[in-house]
Amino acid sequence: MNISFILVEPALPENIGAVARALNTMGFDSLRLVNPQNFPQEKAFHVAHGSKEVLEKATIHPNLEDALQDIDFAVATSIKKRSVRYDYHHIDRLPEILKAKKLSVNRIAIVFGGEESGLSNEQIAKCDIISFIPLKKKYPSLNLSHAVMLYAYTLSPFSTVKRRQVTVMPTGKYQKMIEMAEASLKEINFRNDSNIYARIFERLALLSDGDVNLVLSFLAKLHKKTEH
Repeated sequence: MNISFILVEPALPENIGAVARALNTMGFDSLRLVNPQNFPQEKAFHVAHGSKEVLEKATIHPNLEDALQDIDFAVATSIKKRSVRYDYHHIDRLPEILKAKKLSVNRIAIVFGGEESGLSNEQIAKCDIISFIPLKKKYPSLNLSHAVMLYAYTLSPFSTVKRRQVTVMPTGKYQKMIEMAEASLKEINFRNDSNIYARIFERLALLSDGDVNLVLSFLAKLHKKTEH
């Protein structure tokens, strides 16, 4: 299980540097930047302090869709309640959710929005679930790098540094299940712009590895039946 951290349109190079330092201290080294406003800049490398290799390895993407291209399972981070109905999962539950995936997923992304407004509804829709950090006070909100540090600490048992010798697995079963579910719903002309459609995939995102196998088996049989 490999975890990447994605910053969407970060504005301040100092925050990018602080994020690199936070990731490095928790054993992560995969950072992806979506349309950063001020990077690369010397300020970022100065704040990174001993973690410049994370910044040097960071990949830059024109949009979130591109950054998620090889990702099996994406977690949006947001505390802002939206008009669209979503389940919000406490940060402390995230290790449990990911652990249950086992071999269903290989590449995971934790996605953070920009400093001013966070992730948009459209960007959240590209992710599988939403996670949040509970705050005692609404304002001031957490700094971007502080939020990343809390997630990196919480997910440190999955640290890539501790597992350097692990070979990269092919795309996991979870993504295959999602693709088959989308195809099956399309076959019965199920509208993909309905709230129920989005909720179906939101619930599928929480399935354990065993349940993913079960749903895959069911969808395979369903697909065979519709072929006749």
